[in-house]
Amino acid sequence: MENTNESVSSEPLKAKSLFQNALYFGAITGIVYILVSMLYYVLDVDRTGWVNYVTFVVLIAGIFFGTKTFRDKFSGGFLSYGRCLGSGVLISLVVGLIMAVFTYLFYAYFDTGELARLIEATEQNMVDKGMTDEQIDQAMAISTKFMTPLTMSVSLIFGMVFWGTIFSLILSIFLKKENDGFDATFSQS
Repeated sequence: MENTNESVSSEPLKAKSLFQNALYFGAITGIVYILVSMLYYVLDVDRTGWVNYVTFVVLIAGIFFGTKTFRDKFSGGFLSYGRCLGSGVLISLVVGLIMAVFTYLFYAYFDTGELARLIEATEQNMVDKGMTDEQIDQAMAISTKFMTPLTMSVSLIFGMVFWGTIFSLILSIFLKKENDGFDATFSQS
């Protein structure tokens, strides 16, 4: 008996619920997002092109590994499509919340001039697309209203959950593993 208690107390705490697992993997994915964002900032990378899609890879990887870990380690190797989807959405929500706080702090306090540069880049992108001055003025009037630290942070939460849901719908097809065993059939009734 004594040996069993020692092994339990010496093991690190592991996520046991879907929510705890989502918090853990959402936090890891959020930290990776922050590191990638800071790398882009330090290297002065233009985020309007293909580079923006790299962040999708980070989110997909976080959802995949988080859901797979929950299925394999904490759910007996089985997870329904709906629970896979729920895992991905929860992970995305945690990432969105972390990124929202980071984005707000970054644009409001760390580098307030970065937001002005982002607005200028948006305007230049419209010029490069060949939009007329009137179209640019109309678009920029709307864009500048939404390009504040608070609105960007709030929209980031919704955007992260939206894309996380889309990716989770697809990943869940591959990650689900139904328990079709005899015991599982009768335990569900």
